[in-house]
Amino acid sequence: MIRIILTAFILFPLFGINDLFAQSGTLATDGVYVPRMSTVQRNAITAPVNGQMIYNTNEECFNVFQNGDWQNLCGSGLEMTTSDDWTRKADLSTGRQYAVGFSIGDKGYIGTGVIQGSPINPTTSEFWEFNPATNVWTQKANFGGGVRRNAVGFAIGNKGYVGTGDGGTAGDDFWEYNPVTNIWTQKASVGGGNRVSAVGFSIGNKGYIGAGTNKEDFWEYDSTANAWTQKANVSGGARSGAVGFSIRNKGYIGTGINGSTRKADFREYDPKTDTWSQKADFAGNARSHAVGFSIGGKGYVGTGTDGTARNDMWEYNAGNDTWTKKSNFGHPSSARIEGVGFAIGNKGYVGTGNNGGYMYDFWEYNPNLTNMIISGDVNVGGKVNRPIPNFIGGVLQNNWVHLNNGYSTIGYYKDNESVVHLKGMIKDGTAVKNAVIFSLPTGYRPAEIKVFAVPSGEGTFGRIDVLPNGNVQFYSGVNTFLSLDGISFRTAD
Repeated sequence: MIRIILTAFILFPLFGINDLFAQSGTLATDGVYVPRMSTVQRNAITAPVNGQMIYNTNEECFNVFQNGDWQNLCGSGLEMTTSDDWTRKADLSTGRQYAVGFSIGDKGYIGTGVIQGSPINPTTSEFWEFNPATNVWTQKANFGGGVRRNAVGFAIGNKGYVGTGDGGTAGDDFWEYNPVTNIWTQKASVGGGNRVSAVGFSIGNKGYIGAGTNKEDFWEYDSTANAWTQKANVSGGARSGAVGFSIRNKGYIGTGINGSTRKADFREYDPKTDTWSQKADFAGNARSHAVGFSIGGKGYVGTGTDGTARNDMWEYNAGNDTWTKKSNFGHPSSARIEGVGFAIGNKGYVGTGNNGGYMYDFWEYNPNLTNMIISGDVNVGGKVNRPIPNFIGGVLQNNWVHLNNGYSTIGYYKDNESVVHLKGMIKDGTAVKNAVIFSLPTGYRPAEIKVFAVPSGEGTFGRIDVLPNGNVQFYSGVNTFLSLDGISFRTAD
């Protein structure tokens, strides 16, 4: 989907202060006031000049004289609207459910859970970092508490925290992750004993964990003192598989399941008064194992199960205590339970989970796309510029090196139409059929094998293949030099 946002600037000449006042306009410290007049008064102006502007009180619109006639600047029927949209990003390497996720600064993190693999669907301690600027996942140090599922994760400042959950048995251990050193450090255990499928969030420099299977207690973590303090129980009773997030200085917990009863209630926690307030029920069906995150002053809850896996997404406005239906998560087959959600800046991110199989896809949510609807004729002078992403460097394999001497180095990027572009002049590598030159990450790969004729040596050509697994492979040619400049293809997404 392509969205073009045009910003229109109205430029009119001020040939001098005398010319300005000759039009009976006013120049003030807070702006320029053009003459206000009716259509009759406008038409009575003798010898108007190109660029002359008035405000037409009949039309309630600016008029400008151009090419021998008065032009109505409101006649194009301009309407600005906002919408939301989902964009698929790089997949995780392995499908998983029951994982945890949080964001620190401009990076996101997903880890632990049950993964698709051998032995059959093992619980894992893997932890991964997502960089939205490069759309790349990087494996980090495994979670310090060992294999884990149904844990709780959140961030406080520049540190991440993960605790409780099931590592073979229910636990209450709690760990801090430092992204700078890539080290996990065990902290004070969560109060209230072992728990599974609990819920948590952070407010300022405090973290909160509560509820879980057969539990309704609620605890506050002071990261400075490394201590837990019991707070007022989560109102609405025991629940597991709930969602939690914070908006400014308040926390929110809702949905979940207790026994066989799924919940739709939604509660607000005020840490200053240590009290819970019931808010408007979640507007989707009562459910459990959904995802929740917040962006600015809004909360978002979606996916999960009401007996059937769902992909709907809802926005909560804390200011007026209302829910609004938003665009469904992902694509029509993206329904899931037990996924992960978090926000980075003004974007939301949702991925992983299960719907008859372990899911590894990952999506970015933009809640505030601006759309321009124009009716009538529009003349645009100049050109519309759309930023081109920076190239991402690749890692050369099989003894290939850069040609250098001012020639381009290996790189790739994906444009707004999901077309991947390659570049680079290389030499001296293994010039045998199917030798890998470098590999493209998930999200930058074609759906089928792509074959390209490329310059290879003086006055000759070779062949390069790009495979659905991401391998960019030598097929034929020589290794005196090989050019990847100009190779482009549409991705599988």
